[in-house]
Amino acid sequence: MRRALAGLAVTLALPAPALAQGGAAKPVVGGGSFNTAPLLGPGTYEDTVAAGETVYWKVRLAKGQVLRVKATVDTSQIQTDPLADGFDKGLANLTYFLDIFSPLREQLSEESGGTYDAASARLEGSAAAGAKTGTATGPRVLGFEQILASDYNEDKFPAPGEWYVSLNAADTATFPAEVPAELPVELEVQVIGQAQPSSADFAKALPGPRKEQPTSPDTASGPERLFAPTDQPADPALTLALVALIALLGGLLLGTLAIVVLGLGRRRT
Repeated sequence: MRRALAGLAVTLALPAPALAQGGAAKPVVGGGSFNTAPLLGPGTYEDTVAAGETVYWKVRLAKGQVLRVKATVDTSQIQTDPLADGFDKGLANLTYFLDIFSPLREQLSEESGGTYDAASARLEGSAAAGAKTGTATGPRVLGFEQILASDYNEDKFPAPGEWYVSLNAADTATFPAEVPAELPVELEVQVIGQAQPSSADFAKALPGPRKEQPTSPDTASGPERLFAPTDQPADPALTLALVALIALLGGLLLGTLAIVVLGLGRRRT
């Protein structure tokens, strides 16, 4: 449904944000999910967000860096007068949320204790201003050696890698957006700080692959292989042979016993 406009009686033809004029912003098409999010670098971009939907982007970060994103949604063409033609309660009551996610796609503002609250922002702005604006700032990226340290006690994983940004133009069940609209967005991406290397001792401290001890070949034969230790299976072929031998001896014993009994019976008669 995202990017869809067509064939409806009321269509919003929304201009690009004012800040994007003059070629300052680079056009980009955000994804409809984490999996399709395009990779962005620092800079200013122009995109759109569909009413009632979410658009995603991603930014690659290294240890020591901070991601700051400012989003501006142009709402100037949304009719806010309930008595005017083209008024739609859903569009007029849209709320806009900007969120930053870790490489594990965790919403960072959900960290307990409010540690990363700044990683989400609700876009604000008056109807007269014709735009909604908000800024989200993620936590400083930590190295793997810092996150895996025994004293790290946060729930989220602000590690180096691809971080995600989403912008949601949320409608509600009470006021669903009944008119499809693509709202122009300007996105300003900042990567603050220089990339830092991980500790040189970190890789050395990681456990290496376990070396398997070579096992000696099984040289036992005959009865020794039949009576294997409890933690080793016995040889199946020899086990079957032993069972057959026991069955044969049992049959011979029963046959001999039958002959003896029959012989005794004939003597008595």
